[in-house]
Amino acid sequence: MRIENNLVTLEMYPDESDRMLIGSSSIQGTRKYQEDAVFGKVYQHKTLAVLCDGMGGLDDGALASNTAINSIREGFEQEEIEEVPLFFRQQARIADEKVAMLTAEDGTQLSCGSTVVAVIVRKNKLHWLSVGDSRIYIVRNKEILAVNEEHNYKAELNKLLMENRITKEYYESEIYRGEALTSYIGMGNVRLMDVNEFPFELIPGDYVILCSDGMYRTLVEEEIYRIVTEHGDEVQAAATKLTDQVVEKGKKNQDNTSVIVLRYSQKYQEEDFNEVSKM
Repeated sequence: MRIENNLVTLEMYPDESDRMLIGSSSIQGTRKYQEDAVFGKVYQHKTLAVLCDGMGGLDDGALASNTAINSIREGFEQEEIEEVPLFFRQQARIADEKVAMLTAEDGTQLSCGSTVVAVIVRKNKLHWLSVGDSRIYIVRNKEILAVNEEHNYKAELNKLLMENRITKEYYESEIYRGEALTSYIGMGNVRLMDVNEFPFELIPGDYVILCSDGMYRTLVEEEIYRIVTEHGDEVQAAATKLTDQVVEKGKKNQDNTSVIVLRYSQKYQEEDFNEVSKM
């Protein structure tokens, strides 16, 4: 772990001998504290990347996000994973309990939490976990697609409206609270999470992007797509450029912003794997 200018993050360990290229970047924005945390590592034939956006004020949010990341990382490194979806569900619950039990120096329970987006790639098989409102994008050819569900009040209202369970008038009267999270790590007994049951099959050249809401509320998807694809295999340069672009926007109340960019490298032949999925 390193701390620079209140930026709390975990070191990245890319292994150039493997298929996956990985880079990350974080900025504090205009907030008093950096509550985002990221981790990424290419192990032998498998990759883990995790991004957490903490909340709680002071240093509590940073403690929550780093506690969640360390919990998932330790589980990944200690377990022989047979079923990734089951592993993700178990680890989300374990991390949720650890964050919910965090206490201050005087023993009082902290009121903090964190979103989490995480991916595991084994060979070309991509699995993800999402709790909260951080995002996972996949970029393939000329498309960029957010693949995970968001757990906030807006998503709940949208679902109720589509099912005709609320009126348009009620929707409009409540949407001002839309960013309120309906699920996060540290709430205790977390149940609402997004885990893909069947892996998404990557093809050479695909990008996987994990980002906190500080990024997607500042940059539109077209900007994210353009910056990432312009850099090719230079994923660290792409990640840095993304956060630089956020800074250049000069938003008055810029949130902490973090991003992890992964690319399934084109250096390997398509015969390495079988039929692939389409977006």
